[in-house]
Amino acid sequence: GVEAESNILLAYGFSLYLNGTLGSAKYQQTGLWVQNAPKNTETVGFTYRVKSWDLGFFNKRIGPMYNDNGSTNQAVAIDPFNVTNLFLNYTVRGDSYLRGTKIRFGLNNLLDKHSIVGVNPALASSATSPNDILTLLPARSVSLTVTFGYAPAR
Repeated sequence: GVEAESNILLAYGFSLYLNGTLGSAKYQQTGLWVQNAPKNTETVGFTYRVKSWDLGFFNKRIGPMYNDNGSTNQAVAIDPFNVTNLFLNYTVRGDSYLRGTKIRFGLNNLLDKHSIVGVNPALASSATSPNDILTLLPARSVSLTVTFGYAPAR
């Protein structure tokens, strides 16, 4: 496979992040795709940094892939899906004793998509069944983390 990645400075503090992969993970004997190996991925992100603040917005697309069913390869096709994340960070700077402390706020799966990202078929055949076990993209989540820094006066 191949991967390309770039971070382009657009203007003061604004950057564009681009990443793309194109792969081919296939079994030598059959030429069929390996389970959970996407054909491609793409990420587009925008970041803004000014003084102690960082803001980021990223959208990642996972391309088509397959799940197996026992010894049957490519039994279930998984459609491409996207996930969008947003973060806001603040870092304490200056002459504070808390210099280096980071406060991070994140929103994962901002658009609250519930795409199918995996299927464990209930039947031995490749036919779909109401008893299949689906793995869905996790729902939107919010996180707030604080990492404390300690820096005595200089």
